[in-house]
Amino acid sequence: MEIKTLQEITADAREVYVRALKNCSRPEVDIAIEGMKQVVKMEPAFKVARDKLRELERRKAREMGAFSKMLASIGGAFKAGKVRALARKNPVEALAVAEDALASYVYIPAVLNAMADVGEDLEAPFITVDALSLIREISPKNEANLRKLAKAYQANNQAREGLKVFQEVAAKYPNNLQVQAELRAALALASMERGKWEEEGKTQEKALSAQNTVAEQISEGTIHGGEQAKQVIKLLTEELKTNDSIDLRRRLGDAYMAAERYDDAIVEFNKIAEKLGAMDPLLDKNIEKAKCAKYDLEIASAMDAETKNKLIAERDAYRLERAEDRVQKYPNDALLRYELALLYFDKNDVEEALEQFQHARKSPQKRLSSMVYLGRCFAAKNQYDLAEEQFQSAIKDMIRMDKDKMEALYYLGETYDRAGSPEKAIECYKEIYQNQANFRDVAQKIEEYYNKNNNKQ
Repeated sequence: MEIKTLQEITADAREVYVRALKNCSRPEVDIAIEGMKQVVKMEPAFKVARDKLRELERRKAREMGAFSKMLASIGGAFKAGKVRALARKNPVEALAVAEDALASYVYIPAVLNAMADVGEDLEAPFITVDALSLIREISPKNEANLRKLAKAYQANNQAREGLKVFQEVAAKYPNNLQVQAELRAALALASMERGKWEEEGKTQEKALSAQNTVAEQISEGTIHGGEQAKQVIKLLTEELKTNDSIDLRRRLGDAYMAAERYDDAIVEFNKIAEKLGAMDPLLDKNIEKAKCAKYDLEIASAMDAETKNKLIAERDAYRLERAEDRVQKYPNDALLRYELALLYFDKNDVEEALEQFQHARKSPQKRLSSMVYLGRCFAAKNQYDLAEEQFQSAIKDMIRMDKDKMEALYYLGETYDRAGSPEKAIECYKEIYQNQANFRDVAQKIEEYYNKNNNKQ
């Protein structure tokens, strides 16, 4: 198994990865871990995501108490047997089971050893290095693990890292001729690798960096046309002549989107659907995005208000139709429910939005946001006690005073105002004001409150 770059993974995985990256800055580490774990399961060879996942899992481990670690270790140890049993039939599935265990607590030696062996079976030494390095963090003097780690580094073309590890082992046996001979062999391998890297590495690194930059920009939608998108389109079109794969067509469709060639993008996404024999949700959303982008161009160039309003209505109706169709086909997808709920809410269809946000709460990524929207729905129906309950539950789980928490506090304050509880409302506004005085019209509300009270005196 060869390491994959962002450019080489599927468009589905790239979308999940970009979404997961946004969650990494959130205080809820479990949400960030769940998103990045999905990426690693979809693309086990995507090392960038694997490294980010480990970073998040280490952070979680630092925040866990001793009892929680013990429980997670016991539960995870049982999964190690399942990993080894699956490895014989389906090593990729075995990795997925291992990732589930490590997401609870990353330092479970039995699982890590099983994962290291699966990495060897898949000829993926970077996975073996990943697992054994984690064991080294908790057992730095474990000689058996150090020896395995040194060999894994060598297999992963990291002979110099392997040498450093083996030097730790050899330091214990200064008079052992066999160990010292092994050390000299490791030193020779590291020297050979260094010479080869100095000769070839710089050019390869630059080329890889350039490719990844273009891929990242396309996947995140940060380029729109220009020479970079044209180059990618040219390269992928040429490659399709000899390798007509679904992944290549996904990437070509993404490149057409970046170049604002929306009709061409739609053609590619439809060809993928034909090859798959079905239209999956991400493909459907990509086609929708392309068609809506075409609408936006027409709206921008409309000469009169009547034409513009008609096009906006057509675009919005199309978006709603597609979102409803996706939910009908995939009713258990909470993220699709959330997207549909937003559309209902924006068109003031509160009852429909309410139902969809209740389903969307099942999504770890959208749970808190769905709760805030549910509060807004209840408030719109003048059901203030139910609205207050949703807002307070969401705020309780929002650790950091960021934009999301201030939004929730603001809506809670509005609800108190409408329910005839101005004293409770002003406490919400004060909490926002103390952290960000220019948030919405909070400063004005605070001033009006104090002016009113001063006049009473």
